[in-house]
Amino acid sequence: MSKTILLVDDSDVLRKITSFNLKKQGYKVVEAKDGMEALEKLEELKPDLMILDIMMPRLDGFNVLKRMQENDEWKDIPVIVLTAKGGEEDEKLALSLGAKRVMTKPFSPIQLLEEVRKEIGDA
Repeated sequence: MSKTILLVDDSDVLRKITSFNLKKQGYKVVEAKDGMEALEKLEELKPDLMILDIMMPRLDGFNVLKRMQENDEWKDIPVIVLTAKGGEEDEKLALSLGAKRVMTKPFSPIQLLEEVRKEIGDA
């Protein structure tokens, strides 16, 4: 059975490209365009992994991570955080809130796939 990835980013282009690359590797991808939509999707399904942007409208990635840590069903879902800021403080905060990895945009699609495989194994 293929693994499900919840891809959360407010950039349509980034979601489209990343989703395409993940699907090509056999993963099932569910998309959300902001943090609020991500929480709604988490209510519906338990993904094997989440790829989460930090800077988004309505609810940012840090707050999504906080909410995930407060929920017993969500807190063990591995999260790879994507950030355009690339600051050390953002990385520390994301990791302290439960993220497994932090990647700075722009990132290599190959590197992202490697990180996904490390966290959830091959599809």
